[in-house]
Amino acid sequence: MIVSEELLARYFKGLCTPEEKLLVANYLNDVEDLPEHLLKKEEWDDAEDALMSNEKSEALFLVIKRETISKSVKLRRYKIMAIAAMLLAVLTVGFYMVLKPEATVFNLAKHKIEQKEKQAEIVWKSFVNYTSSNQSITLPDGSSVKVYPAGEIRYAIPFVQQSREIYLTGKSFFKVAKDKKHPFTVYSNGISTTALGTSFTITADDKTELVKVELHTGKVWVKKMVRVLNKQIFSEILMPGEKLVYDKSKDKVNVSTNGLLARVPIKLNEVNFTQVALKDVFEKLKSHYNIKIIYNETDLAEISFTGTINLRQKPEQIIKEITELNELSLTKTADGYIISK
Repeated sequence: MIVSEELLARYFKGLCTPEEKLLVANYLNDVEDLPEHLLKKEEWDDAEDALMSNEKSEALFLVIKRETISKSVKLRRYKIMAIAAMLLAVLTVGFYMVLKPEATVFNLAKHKIEQKEKQAEIVWKSFVNYTSSNQSITLPDGSSVKVYPAGEIRYAIPFVQQSREIYLTGKSFFKVAKDKKHPFTVYSNGISTTALGTSFTITADDKTELVKVELHTGKVWVKKMVRVLNKQIFSEILMPGEKLVYDKSKDKVNVSTNGLLARVPIKLNEVNFTQVALKDVFEKLKSHYNIKIIYNETDLAEISFTGTINLRQKPEQIIKEITELNELSLTKTADGYIISK
């Protein structure tokens, strides 16, 4: 069948005779695409809707209804299959629990135990000195701490993982076990003191704004942990005999060096030593307190002392602290003390 473009144009404009309309209708039923230039957009918008017979409309409705019902049946079928799969999974688990109830209970209990173990990985341990005298404790790594009255230390168990960390309130003396792989850090009133193996004393009383760090042996690194408002962060390396005092209210830090003990007037209450031979320290104590201190010079030949001695203390307490610091033995006699290695 040959239909000219002129005839198609007249058909879309409604200018064809009944015979031409029939000819074009049969042609349109046989072809799928028409040239786009045959009908412009304006002409398409102006074209009148073609009327459809009742028979053709009914047939088209039946086709649409059949397709819609078919898709609905498929969707309902998929839902039924999904529910059946879920029921099968539930029945399988239930069947397994009936056959092996002890295994299921064991796995559940094991899971709960593992959760509890994870929650209990870190346990905090605290020591508070409620007495009026110094109390000594040994940390899990072998370090020793002398906690002064009203002092408190806290640390986590397990103690040695990546680092050794202590939280201090009050005053304590630390003698750190050497371990270069695990730094030893004491946190007190906003500052941290880190050492690898040494001895030092920290005073961090909540009632005052001062934090004091006194180094006896070795080397420590003292710094402020965080910046507070406009206050600056400090970082200081202390050498033996040096003392750092940080005033929180003024945000000022001062590092001083204790002088050697040469001639000490009796009226002074404190005496500072820096790398003084230990035998000379004992001689000064003998002279000041008028007591006997017996020792073997060979045992003390390579030992020096750096620190501050409060002369208002009893001589026994002073000598005990010095001997413990240097791992010496102390024996009290009727008129004095005997010190041995």
